[in-house]
Amino acid sequence: MLTIKDVAKHAGVSVSTVSRVINNVENVSPEIQQKVQFSIKELGYIPNNAARSLVQRQTNAITVLLRNLHSSYFSELIRGMEEAAFSSGRNVLFYSLGKDPAYRDQSIQFLTNGVSDAIILYGPLYTDQPVIEHLYSINFPFLLIENNFQSPKTNQFLVKNYEGAYSAIEYLFSKKHRRIAYFMGNPNKKVYLDRFNGYTTAMADIGLVIHDGYLSTIYDSKQAYEAAQKIMRQPKETRPTAIFCCNDQVAAYAIMGITDMGYQVPKDISVLGFDNQKLPLDNYTGPRITCVRQPLYEMGRDSIFAINDILDGVAKLPLVRSYDTNLAEYGTVCEPEE
Repeated sequence: MLTIKDVAKHAGVSVSTVSRVINNVENVSPEIQQKVQFSIKELGYIPNNAARSLVQRQTNAITVLLRNLHSSYFSELIRGMEEAAFSSGRNVLFYSLGKDPAYRDQSIQFLTNGVSDAIILYGPLYTDQPVIEHLYSINFPFLLIENNFQSPKTNQFLVKNYEGAYSAIEYLFSKKHRRIAYFMGNPNKKVYLDRFNGYTTAMADIGLVIHDGYLSTIYDSKQAYEAAQKIMRQPKETRPTAIFCCNDQVAAYAIMGITDMGYQVPKDISVLGFDNQKLPLDNYTGPRITCVRQPLYEMGRDSIFAINDILDGVAKLPLVRSYDTNLAEYGTVCEPEE
């Protein structure tokens, strides 16, 4: 029967060093970690259940961490992940992190203690930095979707949100809109800051003015509804002819606020979203929302294949990939009336 001494002898290190590697203790150089892990795999040594999951990945499970599993926004992302997991033979666990930092941290500790081989985190919040730093510090395999951390260097999939927002303004300009408002989401989310910067830069480059009352920060659906109604109360000759929204849900509630006042979209004002959500949005019954499409299905599918490559040691790290957006024209944008 193999023992820890056999591993130490094979790797040319001390027994205590092997123990530190198995238990993921710090103060072991990457070179020594790699040497010990190679010996463990080469010899087929299995110390215990927790170590087995860490060094040989016997759980065969990947955990996907989402903020809210119940959100229709994630439907395409999850569909892509499920299909890729089926073809790859991996088990995928979907886990809601919620909003409580204490629960989030407790969940990370649980999942990295022999429950899962790797983590995919859809984490657009800047406040997720402690999670990312912890995963990095314990050398646990993970991949970020939609959060760009430069230090430490991480594996990440990113949507070109800045470029997508920029192209949205160019599209509205091509439709003869010159007064364009923007509904921005929570500034704690990187994706919304990127889209805001794309909007402001495009407006400046094209030569369009962002007038007072054209910018609104939206934290919930009610605010989107009320902000749209506030815009419609402006004099027709000065109010925006189009509203660019940070996501489709905000766009949906903006449209509901507009139509509840007796106006029509896009006849009286155009509304452009971002996401291309396919499932119904709450109580929204209006026309399908013209939007910037981001490839959530493709990102979900590719993330499973990528984490497989990371676990198998065939991916060049850090693994960074960017995804283009494109305009999806449906029924909420038209040229403004003269």
